[in-house]
Amino acid sequence: MKSVFKPVITNIAIGTMALAPMAACSTGDDAPALGMQGDKSDHTPRPDSPATPGSTNVAKIDKSAKPMEMPDTIWPKNYKLWFRPDAALKTFTGRADVEIDVLEPVSAITVAARDLKFAKGRTTLRALSDASKVIPLIPTPQTQGDFVQLRLGDGQVGPGKYQLHMEWDGKIQFSDAEYCPPDEVARNPLCSAATGIFKVGLASPDGVTSDAIVTQGETNYARQWFPGWDEPAFRLTFEVTAEVPGEWKAVSNGAPNTPIPLPDGYQQVSFEKTPAMPTYLLFFGGGKFDTLEDNFTSPLDGSQVHLRWFTPPGHASWANFAMQWTKESMDFYYKYTGIPLPFTKFDTVTANDSYDNKPNTGFGGMENWGAIFEFANAVLTKPGERPSPFAVYVVTHEIAHQWFGDLVTPDWWDNVWLNESFATWLGNRTVIEFHPEYLTFTDYANGKVNVFREDVRSTAVPVQRNLSDAGSFGFINPGIFVYTKGNYILQMLENYLGAEGMKKGLQIYLKNYGFGNATPSRLWSSLEQGSGKKVADIGDSFIRQTGMPLVTIDAQCTGNKTYVSIKQEAFPNQNAYPASKWNIPLTLAHGNGLQERKTIELSANAKQIELPGCTAVIANPTGLDYYVTNYSSPSWSALLAKVQAVASNKPLLANIANDALRLFNAGLISQAQYDQIKNVINVPAAQPQPLSSESPMLTHSLHYHGDLTLRENTSR
Repeated sequence: MKSVFKPVITNIAIGTMALAPMAACSTGDDAPALGMQGDKSDHTPRPDSPATPGSTNVAKIDKSAKPMEMPDTIWPKNYKLWFRPDAALKTFTGRADVEIDVLEPVSAITVAARDLKFAKGRTTLRALSDASKVIPLIPTPQTQGDFVQLRLGDGQVGPGKYQLHMEWDGKIQFSDAEYCPPDEVARNPLCSAATGIFKVGLASPDGVTSDAIVTQGETNYARQWFPGWDEPAFRLTFEVTAEVPGEWKAVSNGAPNTPIPLPDGYQQVSFEKTPAMPTYLLFFGGGKFDTLEDNFTSPLDGSQVHLRWFTPPGHASWANFAMQWTKESMDFYYKYTGIPLPFTKFDTVTANDSYDNKPNTGFGGMENWGAIFEFANAVLTKPGERPSPFAVYVVTHEIAHQWFGDLVTPDWWDNVWLNESFATWLGNRTVIEFHPEYLTFTDYANGKVNVFREDVRSTAVPVQRNLSDAGSFGFINPGIFVYTKGNYILQMLENYLGAEGMKKGLQIYLKNYGFGNATPSRLWSSLEQGSGKKVADIGDSFIRQTGMPLVTIDAQCTGNKTYVSIKQEAFPNQNAYPASKWNIPLTLAHGNGLQERKTIELSANAKQIELPGCTAVIANPTGLDYYVTNYSSPSWSALLAKVQAVASNKPLLANIANDALRLFNAGLISQAQYDQIKNVINVPAAQPQPLSSESPMLTHSLHYHGDLTLRENTSR
């Protein structure tokens, strides 16, 4: 979603700036023939099996997930996809050969397909053990959802390995520069035609225009391009081949093979097999692009990754900053994660829209694995001009997704925060590391004002939200929770675990669940392994509830000790389902010059601790944690008397000023108290900005075809 951007830092604690072809398969004679049940133990285990038969790894980690809407009796392994757009870029034809594993006897194969017309008599199945036996299948749309059953005329398909062949015709979106039909807009105001394969414009600086095509698969839009299994639980490899105009340059996730000219002026382009990945990350782009090329050297082993930025004609030099920024960002992520990308090339594709009547397409960038798509006017910089804040942010945000979302993918869309909160958090980490002229710690502390404002309203939703039918048309909205609140929670966890504990935990998370599915519980356990601290109760209490805690502190000196009474409650709110208690990682600054630190997990409504000496106490010394702090009158006085000791800590002062204004507006402190705090702190409290100012953080506003399945909100 695109609009004016206000930078928000999300992730670095004070004092931690140094940051640290068909897959081979058995075709033996023992494989079952069509219609035979077979012995399931001879075949690929269900993805939720605890271990592979014969594995010596007793403690094998389960990185799978069960599909939510599609049967788990059939699992795709490799998808050979071919398609060709017509000359007018209105329609396309497609075909596929898919290697599948059938785990139980079935009378039909279910695939997801929307607005695709299957070619009559061209859908077939054959066992890999007997390629001469071809079984025709009958595509039969189901009455609910975008699902098609490929039915046998008689009998069942028994367990084993098969090749499924399909052919179809489809529509290229925006083929007439339309947005959505009026009746669809009336039903779904968030309707977007930027789904499946859609047409975009390329314009040169001197106004010469041409048409191109790109794809968008998130969430379940790949079903408009090809019939398949577009749930995040399914990971498979892809081999993409297309026939496109001969003057086009083409790009997909895999490295390109040499194009083959065709007699009709088209060319056949093909790409190497991708790593195993969820369907929504598959990408194709084709058009009269210019390219800027460079190489990235891995800091892990010195290997080279070829980088390309595909731009509208005449704009290659406009990608100079973006190319350099891509290399800086990748260097950071390689070092931070310790994991290289599974590609020999890494592309970013940009287009500038030449249709005057096309409204917002619903996203600002998309993290397709190894082939990011972004809009040129948002990320390219005219030579001699300064990059926009959004350009700086969105480039590194989408690169962060290559690990968080692509390498490790959430099990279902209620956990999409595991993509977006991480990309926001780490995206801002790189900006503050390499381009602090765009982001400061104080910006980050002030940015909480916008999140807190929304989090006390009746419209607030949890970061890990329940899904419903209404959510199908824009379930990530308002995205301030999935993107921005979630990244503050991650920052708070880093403050609690320490930068090294957080980093080590995330490396465990990516290693254990790479090429698999993530859940909150898998994240929490990884962070606990990396840091040695308990995380699950803290993390769950913040991502599964609306609102924010109000922490009240009363510090009193007796003898040579300070006794600190702490209580928590919900900050006054209009939440539909208000929370009353959190597990808060609470850090107190105390001692001489307020330089000492004491961190506790506040899990009860009230707690008392003691500190050595008579000392003022300040909570949340980084200013970055996700709670509001109030103090008793004596504690406010003691704090303000010592505030000069932390005068250089601008984020802390900004956070105190913002909390004070929030407390005053809620009637929790008097006008006199607020005036005193404001005068001593001498930092203007931030004012909430319109919610639209956050929207550039939301690099794609997610929608879903059909009704999202509601799942019990239990720990996973």
